[in-house]
Amino acid sequence: MLLVLRVPAVLLAWAGLGSAGVVVGPGGQEPQPEYALKARFLLQFPEFVVWPPEAGLGEASRPFVLLVLGTSPFEHHLDEALGSRKVKGHPVKIVYSNDPGALDGCQMVFICASEKGRLKEITARLGNHPVLTVGDTEGFGKKGVMINLAIEDELPRFEVNLGAARWNNLGISAQLLNLARKVW
Repeated sequence: MLLVLRVPAVLLAWAGLGSAGVVVGPGGQEPQPEYALKARFLLQFPEFVVWPPEAGLGEASRPFVLLVLGTSPFEHHLDEALGSRKVKGHPVKIVYSNDPGALDGCQMVFICASEKGRLKEITARLGNHPVLTVGDTEGFGKKGVMINLAIEDELPRFEVNLGAARWNNLGISAQLLNLARKVW
């Protein structure tokens, strides 16, 4: 069963959603491309996550590293959504790579659909390191990706694999869990 989300107003406003749940572009006229909206939500998720000290976020000047692993579907949308935005007070550095070795030193990884065949290898490589995993591919949530995002009927939907987050020593806020369509 698909549940309608009650997304916090701040999340809706930042993502560019109008009050009626319609996806709007800059100026409120054109619908946003799917990955423009997903980029904005992707950058919001870390605000609802608690990282342990070993994640390396203690020093404010250290960047929050977001790895886009695989063939990026974002085009320019992720860089545009980022702007001068900070995550948890840290400047954000976006790294695009096809190499799972790039996982070292990141706090968050978006696992692209192109990596579906290597998902088990990727999650094994992460072990229980405090790295938030996000994807947007059917079945990723069940296979250990912590947040699996989708846009359905022009509204954001996501699943949370709380077991995977706990395994990686990450805390997910109750507010985000309450908005998820499914929690494992």
